[in-house]
Amino acid sequence: MIKPLLITILTLFLCVTFAPASSAQEVIKDSFYFMKDDNEFSDEEKDEEAMYIFERCSSNSFQSEYFDCGCIAGAYRQERDKEDLIPQNTLLNSLYTSNERGCANTINIAGQAYKNCQSFAQAYRSRDTNNEDFCSCVANDVANNFTKKPYLKMRCLEEIRSDALFNCGRKFQSRS
Repeated sequence: MIKPLLITILTLFLCVTFAPASSAQEVIKDSFYFMKDDNEFSDEEKDEEAMYIFERCSSNSFQSEYFDCGCIAGAYRQERDKEDLIPQNTLLNSLYTSNERGCANTINIAGQAYKNCQSFAQAYRSRDTNNEDFCSCVANDVANNFTKKPYLKMRCLEEIRSDALFNCGRKFQSRS
């Protein structure tokens, strides 16, 4: 009785352990992937890499919330024209941490910050009558401060949000 159960469990374990890898796994395409066989970038290969960058950004909910992926891909393509041999991650890191290109998705950031502020205000400022102005202030502060110094790290984003809540809270303190 126990022996057939043990054999069944062992068979299932082996099937799961040694099952072929799924073909749906994402292939990471670094800069060298796009250079094909000649280790040089043609314009077509640069365009293909920029489209890949756009697709990666668009499929990443975190990046696409905070950045305009079309802007990132276009800026990436321009940077690739300047320097063929800079690794893809190095170029991307410089684009995602620079305000020089203006690729922050300011409107979306402000919208999300406003929505989050409304939830905050409902819970912690329910008696205040100026929550509309307060949340508009928070939304603008978050969007402007991220745009000035874009950096996609949770600690930095939380600091930007906290500072906005604090600064706008002082500005719109209830006078009751």
